[in-house]
Amino acid sequence: DLKLDYIFTVDVFNEGIDIPKINQIIMLRPTQSAIIFVQQLGRGLRKDVNKDYLTVIDFIGNYANNYMIPIALYGDNTLSKDNLRKLVNSGSALIPGASTVNFDEITKERIYQSIDSAKLNKKRDLQKDYNLLKFRIGRIPMMTDFLDYKLRDPYQYVEYSGSLYNFINEEELDTNFKLLSIEAKKLLEYFSKNINNGVRAVESLLLLMLIEKDEINFSDLESEHMARFLGIGVDNKTILSAINCLNLLFQTERYEGKQKPIGEINNYEIAHVNNKIIISGETLKKFIQEDVFKNHLIDSIHYSLRSFKSKLKRSDYVNGFVRYEKYTRKDVFRLLNWEQNPIAQNVGGYMVSRDNCDCAIFVTYKKAEKITETTRYEDAFVNQEIFTYKSKSKRKLDSREVKLISSQKENNIRLPLFLKKSDDEGISHYYMGELFIIEDSVKQEYMKDGKVPVVTFSFTLDKPVEENLYKYIIS
Repeated sequence: DLKLDYIFTVDVFNEGIDIPKINQIIMLRPTQSAIIFVQQLGRGLRKDVNKDYLTVIDFIGNYANNYMIPIALYGDNTLSKDNLRKLVNSGSALIPGASTVNFDEITKERIYQSIDSAKLNKKRDLQKDYNLLKFRIGRIPMMTDFLDYKLRDPYQYVEYSGSLYNFINEEELDTNFKLLSIEAKKLLEYFSKNINNGVRAVESLLLLMLIEKDEINFSDLESEHMARFLGIGVDNKTILSAINCLNLLFQTERYEGKQKPIGEINNYEIAHVNNKIIISGETLKKFIQEDVFKNHLIDSIHYSLRSFKSKLKRSDYVNGFVRYEKYTRKDVFRLLNWEQNPIAQNVGGYMVSRDNCDCAIFVTYKKAEKITETTRYEDAFVNQEIFTYKSKSKRKLDSREVKLISSQKENNIRLPLFLKKSDDEGISHYYMGELFIIEDSVKQEYMKDGKVPVVTFSFTLDKPVEENLYKYIIS
């Protein structure tokens, strides 16, 4: 029998060729399409006698759009950068069946760089995916339709237009799409962006229950939350925080030269409490009379609840946070039950709560070149379990927050760590776990100039960092 070791082709065997004995594919050319990539891969996926496996060697350094590799390999169509990074980090863990994938370190780095720089929410791409789904289901799509069909994360429409309703309104100019009042449109935007973003379920669940019923007991809300989310309960402090967020008192906007709560600026009353009974407010009662508002709000709520549940792992849920999920600073302070989102400039690398119960620590592992020496803190992992961290500059051992952190046990202060590799990842940080001070590790030091005082801490993490994520961060 004639035996061929290799056949070299260009755009000839992409599709329609059936040679079952092919047991190795080498890709040398740049591929700009995830569909074509899968077609080329498919040439080797035919079964044959004595063919136990297929080897694929892909020289993906030739790709201009390396971010398409995880989309094609893992079948993820959400176009979420965080999801794509997580898939590459996972290696073979999330590939179905007995398949394995190995990326060399240079390849991984190029894929990460491509993900960081890719613009995945351009208007024309959002329009294309919107219209494809609309054609597929035969009606105007809602956020939950994108989830049902495992397509683009619909929260990208919220980020782009303020709400999916706003995007639809722009796209459906020539139809009989029913318009919202200006006030209802604005409130829907606030709920879509600040409440129903999938980082905490209790607000969304409470909002849904208040739409269905005017009064809710604390105990009813807690039991419903436990039933829906792996037996995870909510305490009274979190419920009160959720009500504060629903009334849009946590999030602020610039108004008359000052930062003021959105709810206060607009006189919103979504819910109020009377003896552990949560009562629907007049603002909510008024706006749910508009069917379009109500339908889009409920859709946004269901998106949030499903999104939260999809990330939830009982073993990795730690007092409001899911380990290795990403959170903005605003998300972090909301989940820590702060009454109001602090001004970013006041936070810096960390900020202690007013009641001294917690201090969220934020780290950008790879510092930007342009930052000044007095803010170039050398925070680093010693290994997967030990982390060293520097205080803000001009701090000494007797500084208030330094003393609080140094005596963590005595002060019973929570120290959650949030970390991103670099600013190229955007504004969100991975929740890495809880930090615990190592006794006798606190030292007075100085920045590189030898003049500005700074305090160095060493911590252990409650759980060693997952290996693939650890390698990604420190590489």
